[in-house]
Parts: sequence; structure tokens; C-alpha cells
Amino acid sequence: MRLGLPSTPVVGDRCGVSDRAVAAIASSVLHDDGLITSNNSDLVVDENKLRREKAKVRKDLKFQALSEAQALPLKGLYFNGRKDSTLIE
Repeated sequence: MRLGLPSTPVVGDRCGVSDRAVAAIASSVLHDDGLITSNNSDLVVDENKLRREKAKVRKDLKFQALSEAQALPLKGLYFNGRKDSTLIE
């Protein structure tokens, strides 16, 4: 059974916590909920699982941002390269 934790790496990045610490916290929460037992340790979160999930979340957010940017058409943005003496007060 695979357990997706998409918000876990986002919160770890936001708070500036290392991957190892986030993995330990996530595993301890799953252990407290009873999802991780001595007989069933498939759901233990390690650093590599967290890094893969982080890369997946970043890729999804990047794709979402690009699709939103393409939905808003940019008509045009032009500069003529002319140098003016602009008064700034």
C-alpha cells in the first residue's frame, strides 16, 4: 500500500526543516496512528521517499503554474530602447 503525503514536503520546505527531520516526524505520526507496527513497516517514511514526493509535488506545481500562465494571453510588451532624461523627484 502506498501512502501519498503531498503536503508533508511542502510544510518541511516552508519551515526550513531538513528532509531527515521531516521523515522522522512523519514516521512517528504514522506510528502513533497505528499504521506502522512491528509486523507492518511498509509505510515508514525515509529521506528518499520524501525527496521523491517533493520532486513530484514541485513538478505538479510547475505544470499547474505553466498551464495557468498559458491561459492568460499576453498581448504585447514593447520597449523602443530609447534613452530619455526622465526627471525623478
